[in-house]
Amino acid sequence: MKRLLKGSLLASFFLCMAANAIDQKTLVQDVSSSPVWQALLHYKKDQLAVDDPKFILSSGNFSLRNELNATLELFATESVAYCRFPARYIYLLKRGLIKPEQNLSACQGYQEFLRRAPADEISVVYASENLVNPSSMMGHAMLAIEGVREDGFRARHSVSFFTELDSINPLKVIWETIIEGKPGFFLVKPLRAHFEFYNLAEQRNVWRYELDLDEGQRALLQAHLWELRSVNMDYFFHTQNCATVSADLLRLVIPQLETSDWVTPIDLVKAVNRSGKIKSIEITPAAKWRVRMLEDTVPQELQDVVYQWQQGEINKLPQVSGKDGFLLREMANAVLDYREQTGTDGTEQSRKKTEILRQSIPDLPEFSDYELTLDNYRSPLKTPEDAHYSFGYQRTEKSDWLSLQWLAVGHGIEDDNRQYFAENELKLFDLSLRASPQREALRLNHLQLYSARSLTPWDRFTSGVSGDFRVGFYSLADDNLQRQTAFNIHGGVGITLAASADLRLYALLNGGWYRNNDADFLYAEPEVGAYLYEVFGMKSWLRYQPRFAPDRKTQQQLTLTHSIALEESALIAEVSRLAVDDNYEHAASVNWRWYF
Repeated sequence: MKRLLKGSLLASFFLCMAANAIDQKTLVQDVSSSPVWQALLHYKKDQLAVDDPKFILSSGNFSLRNELNATLELFATESVAYCRFPARYIYLLKRGLIKPEQNLSACQGYQEFLRRAPADEISVVYASENLVNPSSMMGHAMLAIEGVREDGFRARHSVSFFTELDSINPLKVIWETIIEGKPGFFLVKPLRAHFEFYNLAEQRNVWRYELDLDEGQRALLQAHLWELRSVNMDYFFHTQNCATVSADLLRLVIPQLETSDWVTPIDLVKAVNRSGKIKSIEITPAAKWRVRMLEDTVPQELQDVVYQWQQGEINKLPQVSGKDGFLLREMANAVLDYREQTGTDGTEQSRKKTEILRQSIPDLPEFSDYELTLDNYRSPLKTPEDAHYSFGYQRTEKSDWLSLQWLAVGHGIEDDNRQYFAENELKLFDLSLRASPQREALRLNHLQLYSARSLTPWDRFTSGVSGDFRVGFYSLADDNLQRQTAFNIHGGVGITLAASADLRLYALLNGGWYRNNDADFLYAEPEVGAYLYEVFGMKSWLRYQPRFAPDRKTQQQLTLTHSIALEESALIAEVSRLAVDDNYEHAASVNWRWYF
């Protein structure tokens, strides 16, 4: 009987040991394949975004499971290893793969970071597009952590990934940021410095989207930020930028976050909004944006009064009651804020003038019954997606064509841009092809490597310069209207005027350089045009472009584009006429564009 009982106990012991081993093996497999573990390693789509050996312990023989085993071995053999990877420690402790034998309170550097940069709130911060700096025309995204320190001070820090553009050569910038890669910098610094730079110096709106996260999620993300403090990361404009790195960080606490391969700052904000994790929205408008917004609201006669006042033509603003009085006060403050923030008051005399003007504003009555609502005025969440496919049909005098276009990142003037600060275009890798079944031919319309255009309306309070720049390969018509592919660098500056709330007129003085297999030449190509926003999401864009080049005949191009914005798509029709002397080339096309 004793022998039987002893055998049963021994068998049970081995069975328990085997079961525990199986459970441990299953747990290791589950953890190594979990979305949180992949986010901790910045592993996505079967690739590592970070391959620094200081961060990836199994470098050279990497797999998710090998990295987990290497981490467990490191924690078992080095008593302070968990101080290097506090986020891994927190997660593996929660999953039961390690025991709470160590205490993160012994990690002095990490504890100092927690004291200096508390994370009672975590937000996504988005700075709107900068139409002057092409590298920032899609805006900038970063994370923010905020909280109250032990001394009662409310600390606000940004978590940002960026690179330094140290060249004005656009071809070099494109090569380094898309092909070669540049050193990336991952910084945690006071948030105030970013607000002063984006909101004051560059006059860009800043949105803060607070995330709905619990204490454990905030602690895990905060610990992961410490892990990344000295990691080497390359910056790529399209695959590893401020938005993609921020998205990688957020997947640690929002595993369901879905983004495309090429993530822009606006894409990140929209993805977070789709996840349902936005708790609140706060906007800090730039003074320039406030002035232009109020120009869309304030009656013209009151705008004239503010302009006369700030020019010194009248000494005091009139006493106006009701809503008009409130708008008058708001516009006066916005104009003076813009003057002060942008250095318009460059001399001592002009600064004193602004001080006197500022002192006169309190003489106006207060308007507690009115409020300036900014939430629904040009929101990043309402812009079209920043990539598209186009399919369509084109007809010329010579042939019928099927057309196909793919824009990897960006948007065009023909798109619905009403939610942007001003009409603008940014295109990265825009490929357009056409095929003719009759001719059994495939042709390149264009391959735009980079295109940026800003049609910012000039106004008397904030001025405004328009500009155009592009580089790529284009189908060029010669003096006989025969087309061949040529490399082109094109750019210029000009002015845009607001004829009405929906109609804009512009003129650009452009020029450039073409190069093909036969020859190269410089040219001048002024452009005049207009665009009009109509009802039901419709938009029309008309432009005229004559081209003048030495030893070549003058070409004249007239184009009308009409688009209809639909749900996640658009219908775009275009007619054009190209003339060289008495020769003409007419074309008409219709395309369906799908945004993604």
